[in-house]
Amino acid sequence: MQVTSFMENEVAESPKIIKRQLQNSVTILKEISKRLQLNPPSFVATIARGSSDHAALFAKYAIESQLGIVTTTIAPSIHTIYKTKINYKNSLVIGISQSGKSPDLVESMAYAKKSGALTVALINENNSPLEKECEYCIPLLAQKERSIAATKSFIASITRIIQFIAYWNCDNKLKEDLIALPDILANQTLNYNKSNLNHLYTASHILVVGRGFTFPLALESALKLKETCGLHAEAFSSAEILHGPIELIKENFPTLIYVNNDATFTSIAKLIELLIQKKSIITIIGSKKIIQDFKLTKNKNIIKIATNNSNKLGPICNSVPLIYCFYPLVAQLAKLKGKNPDKPTNLNKTTITF
Repeated sequence: MQVTSFMENEVAESPKIIKRQLQNSVTILKEISKRLQLNPPSFVATIARGSSDHAALFAKYAIESQLGIVTTTIAPSIHTIYKTKINYKNSLVIGISQSGKSPDLVESMAYAKKSGALTVALINENNSPLEKECEYCIPLLAQKERSIAATKSFIASITRIIQFIAYWNCDNKLKEDLIALPDILANQTLNYNKSNLNHLYTASHILVVGRGFTFPLALESALKLKETCGLHAEAFSSAEILHGPIELIKENFPTLIYVNNDATFTSIAKLIELLIQKKSIITIIGSKKIIQDFKLTKNKNIIKIATNNSNKLGPICNSVPLIYCFYPLVAQLAKLKGKNPDKPTNLNKTTITF
């Protein structure tokens, strides 16, 4: 394999980034939270694209499950292409972007603000056009990302979302979990044996599965497999697999499944049992305890990747070690396939939507 990529190095910066986030922006988080507590929004909308849109979906699951407020995604095209007028009065609109430069995002957030929304941007780069159009900006503090594939900025987006919700909902357990995250990540093994990668090296397609908080991780993983490895990957919620995608699963068909320590465990476990019956080659990413609970030690078709977390974290924060484990795996797979994970052939760091 080649030397360590920028992508792998940037993922490994995540513990320091989370510590930086915990030490900064507390004043602005408290200010926004106070406004939302005094005047709860009728609904929350997110506006984002690419990996940031996967972080936005994570925000939907987190806000709806913790605060009980309907959260939806607004497609920028509704504003930029269809020129539709939407009433954002008494809503919270969150824009998420690594660069803050995408014109469709900037235009959409400007419209939301003008239409009565409280607008909050989560952005990695300072002094961006998006920041100037929003009432509040919560910086991701991930610093410059040299790899084209977004990794540390995605993790920084979801940890900022968690931090935002912890303050808004006065959730001390969530705050404690965030404080514990850097040490958990710093002690995680990020180098994989070739045996963990061989089944993916020979694959021409793969199904990636999650549910609840891990469904956005599945979408993000499928995108990274496409971007860095040129591997056709599709992501589904485990709830949707029996609605058609199960027909794809034949003997030796590769699947990658995220398993969380929450109410989704039972349905995911049943799906894994079904995939074993169909002789799928399954990669499971979960905490050590969850991996042990499956009792799959001697099944040659099961590849187990355990996070350095014995279910100490709640399911929201537990999502972070799961994706933290995946990113180095996909970077190392790309190198094994002779590709440069830092510079996919057809991609640019800042994407301008047609």
